[in-house]
Amino acid sequence: MDIKNLLASGSNEILAIDIGSSAVKYVKSIKGRIFDYGAKDIAEIFDIPSILKELTKETIPSQVYSFVSGPAVSIRQATFPRMSAKELKDAILLRLEKYSPFTLEESILDFRVLSDIKEAGVVKDNVMVVSVRRDVISEHIATFRKAGLEPTAISVIPFALASAVRRFGRLRPNETVMVIDIGAQFSNIIFIRNQKLDFARSLTIAGNAITEAMTVAIMTEDGELSLGISEAEEIKKQYGIPSEDSTEKLPSGIGIKHLLTLQKPVLERFRAEVLRSIDYYRREFAVAKIDRLLICGGGALLKNLDKYLESNLGLPTEVFDPFRSHNLYLRNRPFTEGLGVKLVAALGLIFEYPAIELLPSEIKTRRIQRRDAKIVAGLFLLIIPLLIILNIIFALQTTTKKRNIEYYKRKLKAFEMVNTEYLELKADVAELEAKHKSLQAVVGGESKAVPVLRQLSYLVPENIQLKTLSLTAQKGINFTGTVSGQPFLLDLDLTQFMIQLEASPYFKNVKLVSKSRTLLQGETVLDFEINCLPQ
Repeated sequence: MDIKNLLASGSNEILAIDIGSSAVKYVKSIKGRIFDYGAKDIAEIFDIPSILKELTKETIPSQVYSFVSGPAVSIRQATFPRMSAKELKDAILLRLEKYSPFTLEESILDFRVLSDIKEAGVVKDNVMVVSVRRDVISEHIATFRKAGLEPTAISVIPFALASAVRRFGRLRPNETVMVIDIGAQFSNIIFIRNQKLDFARSLTIAGNAITEAMTVAIMTEDGELSLGISEAEEIKKQYGIPSEDSTEKLPSGIGIKHLLTLQKPVLERFRAEVLRSIDYYRREFAVAKIDRLLICGGGALLKNLDKYLESNLGLPTEVFDPFRSHNLYLRNRPFTEGLGVKLVAALGLIFEYPAIELLPSEIKTRRIQRRDAKIVAGLFLLIIPLLIILNIIFALQTTTKKRNIEYYKRKLKAFEMVNTEYLELKADVAELEAKHKSLQAVVGGESKAVPVLRQLSYLVPENIQLKTLSLTAQKGINFTGTVSGQPFLLDLDLTQFMIQLEASPYFKNVKLVSKSRTLLQGETVLDFEINCLPQ
């Protein structure tokens, strides 16, 4: 296993990617600070990996967020009684056909409790169930892998939009906001109430539908109006939704007001679907009113669309550009009008993870394994220098202790008069000497106990207390005691004491029989047993 590769994480950079039908939108951040963003046009579908490679040629991001959208993505909502996450999952799987058009084998499924909802006076969970065809997820991941990237999380657009609005939409308490993200092929509608995502819906009416409607040939008083797709797209970007009384003319001499005739059927269908969504949301979620409408996505840049929606929906409408409202545009790069409106979903991904998780289980497993391997490798590389440092510290401390042994001996004698414990021990020795003389008078011979005890009274340091002592002809001298003081110096202090014993002319063959750490009045101490022979 290559430890270097395991620990290489590229950077702390987060890359959020929105792969649309006409452009790849991206936002880069480090610790919540946006430092790069943009939109790269897609000429061919095969260009996407090349675009992703170009975006990551300088640094490989540590995290890559993206989402999937389109007809292969199913987003459905339902209410469930309050239950645990496991019970909720079982309930969804039990009637999966109600919540997903795909089988469990052919899709990846996840769910999220969005908010509370009252039904017949009972509080229930408002649950969003997301299922995506497995092959679509596989293709999405393969696109990133061709660029040398691995998605950290794959979500869906409603959560990205809700995250962007929560962070940058300047929501007021108890406010209900409707957001419409208008792309090239699809439009996504979400409702946010009390800063929570409440309801989401997708429409197939979007920017391309308006362009296609403008390619229908009609006769006007100024002549025939007939546009190709590319020409219609350019004119749409230039003139937007014209007013009925406009006097402007196209280069062909035909008045631009006739464009409205072509656009109106699509705009009316779009308006009707939006109103349907509003009516459904207000009815099912018992919402009195929608406070305002935010529009974003490339389609939101259509001139006069905000005015058209405001007048036809009766809602205060604004084009949502968080880059402008929160000064996220970078001063060191050319300004592109309306770019921030296109980047709302990608921006939301930065702050949304992980709302819905659509990564295959095998990728999650590999990621956990890689994470664990990195942790082990990191600990391995951390422990080696730590052990070296500890060894150096202990070596220095040992040297210092050896140098100070004589100093502490002299200091012990200097403090003899004030050391209560020493005086008590000295008195005990005097008493034993008296007993020794009496015993010697009875049994004859000379006992070694007195000089042993006398010598111990000099050698035992202040932080060591002897508990028991026995002296026999067969086993020699055996005593137990306790070392107190700094926990990391207990073993060293015991070792120094044994060195002093060995160096004494009264003891030899000093051996440590046992030692163990225990707690005494909340402090760690070292209990020991030592055996030696008298000289």
